[in-house]
Amino acid sequence: MSRGSAAGKRVFHVSPAFLARASDMGEADRRLTFFTRAAGVVSTVAKSAWKSRKRFGGMLQRYVLLDIAWTEIQGKMPVLESVSLSASFWSILEEWDRVRYADYLLELAVEIFPQGGPKPKAFDLLLDGMRSLSAGESPEKVARRTETRFLSIGGWGPDLSGCRKCGKTDGMWYRFMPSNGGVMCESCAAGSGVRISLGAVKTWKALQGQNAHGRGRLQVSDGIAGELQAVIPKYVEYCLGKTLRSLQGI
Repeated sequence: MSRGSAAGKRVFHVSPAFLARASDMGEADRRLTFFTRAAGVVSTVAKSAWKSRKRFGGMLQRYVLLDIAWTEIQGKMPVLESVSLSASFWSILEEWDRVRYADYLLELAVEIFPQGGPKPKAFDLLLDGMRSLSAGESPEKVARRTETRFLSIGGWGPDLSGCRKCGKTDGMWYRFMPSNGGVMCESCAAGSGVRISLGAVKTWKALQGQNAHGRGRLQVSDGIAGELQAVIPKYVEYCLGKTLRSLQGI
């Protein structure tokens, strides 16, 4: 949501948001990057963030759902005006694995959807992932369910309908080929790529076609989750063309 002033020079925005990145700017200000529902990635300056408890109330935290307001003036960095707490997911902090995977989902959202503009589907997926981590679900499975949909709606969902070369669909094993954007049967792959079972291929295909509500009805076994763990994060980094800091050690 946004509205402009009469002069059309200042624009005011509000949106649900997650804090993705933070760094200091001088002695008092902070540069804050949010992933928002209404405008995607938004980088703002929080004036006197270290001093103004009244304005921000210590709510500039990760792992919480915020409602933020900011203003934009052409040619200047957006300014964060206010922050309020909508929901907290503090139980994520109870386990290091939850923290690592929460950081991964935040970084993933910012990297896959860097363009401005509304991002309701991606934001709702991120919110669902945070809720799931906070509820104590397996961090690995939450990550697989979230990243497959991120890739799909970001336009990077691989073709998992069958072998990309011969079209075979009934093989028990395939090879995932990041450069081909899909799988190949073992005969066509000739040892290249990462070996992945038909069950894992079908699970990945089902996950990337479901919405945030439907994912909870699909059970992923530990074995298949392990197979997907070996291929999907690497495919994410291949698509982005960079190494994700939050993936180190996962």
